[in-house]
Amino acid sequence: MKDQTSHASLVGTAEIGFVDQVLDAVEDLCSAPRDISDEDRTFFSLAVSEVVTNIVTHCDQDSGVTVRADLAVNQETLRAQFHDDAKPVDIPLDEAVMPEELAESGRGLAIAKMALDELSHKVNDGHIWTLVRNRRPTR
Repeated sequence: MKDQTSHASLVGTAEIGFVDQVLDAVEDLCSAPRDISDEDRTFFSLAVSEVVTNIVTHCDQDSGVTVRADLAVNQETLRAQFHDDAKPVDIPLDEAVMPEELAESGRGLAIAKMALDELSHKVNDGHIWTLVRNRRPTR
């Protein structure tokens, strides 16, 4: 059986413009005729947006951090992996929970965890983020 996976890869500087490029690439992949449900598209895009925005927002932008995004869509999953060369920092994902209602920040990773089936973070000469949403059956 032929591999039915569509891929997109981007490399850029950790700036807000890179977030827009990644989200455009996700939209392009999800717009291909794959019968991706609106729910899967919305939740995956939301999680990608939250994680890549966190990468850009929390890195030392003066040091010129580079980010590589590898995106893949197939019949079973929507997947994104981000590699950056920012100074390694331990990020305990198990502590990412929704903050109090009036909190002004701190929702990003908690939202991503809720939207995905897998969210992982590893430190290895920077950071490696893996995001996976298993596709739900279309109705």
